Amino acid sequence: MREPIPYLQWKERIDAQTPDDCRVGNDFLIVKKPRETDLVDQPFRLDMTLSVFLATGHCTFMADWVEYKAQAPCLFTVSPGQIFQLIALSDDAKPCTIIMSEAFSASLFKEYGSFGALHQSIVQQPVIDLTRDSQAFTRYLAMLEALLQSPFNTFKLEAVRHLSLAMFYSYSYQLHHISEVPPATKQENLFQQFKTLLRRHYRQEREVAFYASQLCITPKYLSVIVKQQTGQTALACIETYVITECKALLLSTDLTIQQIADRLHFPSQSVFGKFFKRVTGLSPHAYRQQHSHL
Repeated sequence: MREPIPYLQWKERIDAQTPDDCRVGNDFLIVKKPRETDLVDQPFRLDMTLSVFLATGHCTFMADWVEYKAQAPCLFTVSPGQIFQLIALSDDAKPCTIIMSEAFSASLFKEYGSFGALHQSIVQQPVIDLTRDSQAFTRYLAMLEALLQSPFNTFKLEAVRHLSLAMFYSYSYQLHHISEVPPATKQENLFQQFKTLLRRHYRQEREVAFYASQLCITPKYLSVIVKQQTGQTALACIETYVITECKALLLSTDLTIQQIADRLHFPSQSVFGKFFKRVTGLSPHAYRQQHSHL
């Protein structure tokens, strides 16, 4: 059994092991190793678009604190800024993972006004059943792979972008039935607004009362809404965002613990250390030391 590794080390491994004929720089990668996505051992905030085509088997994953079950054949997509965790992957699962950088994802849709509805639909329903379309999607992957393997590099990234856009519109737009998505309830809208505020302010604001005031509701009501939507408390969701940033800074930079505390607007290194240990069970220094040896 393989040892799970932290997200940042997983990214480094993916980068090192993905050959040139399965990628366009760091903007677009196809990961074909069957279970390479099964190595991350904790929730993390995505800084990429992750689309996973599951040809066989099944899996369970978490996106923004909501648990989803995916049964092959299917495609599931998680967007930059979302909290993601792969909880379980069956032994017979054969995932093919498409990784698109945040910059590539943004450029992919920036000129398309309807993307807001498409993105909202994907966030609300990230798993697409491909029972009737798995062969078509397999052909799409084959076209992408042929393009990536082509020796002609001129306009390759543009070609990948347009082919990817075609996939999102021909599959995601159709299968999510954007025009048929029922109106969100008041509670669902408030939860989506809470997530937007959290992505914007988590580095500075860690109190439920702040987000409740921004939404013009009471902290108690916000906690009820978040609990209904995710099964977790609003405070737990806030702390998940903060702690993923803490871990990323500890493992991917040489910033001192004091500098990290300052960047995340903790009043002191001591307060930061107590917060980190309460959530993770380790001090920031111990966490950095432990994972630097993996």
